Amino acid sequence: MSIFTSGPHTVTVFLEEAGVDSRGNAVRFASATGVVVTGCLMHPVASTRGAFPAIDVRAGQQVDASWKLICPASVPLEWWSRVEWTAAGGAPQALMKLTILSGPLRRNVTAATAHITCTLQEER
Repeated sequence: MSIFTSGPHTVTVFLEEAGVDSRGNAVRFASATGVVVTGCLMHPVASTRGAFPAIDVRAGQQVDASWKLICPASVPLEWWSRVEWTAAGGAPQALMKLTILSGPLRRNVTAATAHITCTLQEER
């Protein structure tokens, strides 16, 4: 058992699937069905203010935040997976939808330290 499987957060991972688009090209995308993953750790990495104001000036500017996800090595997290994090799972908002920005990096040096890390960006 890994020391990285006892985090306080729970996320839903939408696994990567392969298919064909309308033109017959092979594509990868996130599944419509999610898998609940417990024992994760989500923490903020950075946020940036959008370069362009919102269409309605009263709405302000868009702020993009990125998060680091550390989860058990058994999670089949891939580049085209998607992650959802709810307040019930420890999120600071009711629902956060996140896409993979970098990673996922599998770390399997020892059984005690096996885990996956990736950087996620909020979908807006």
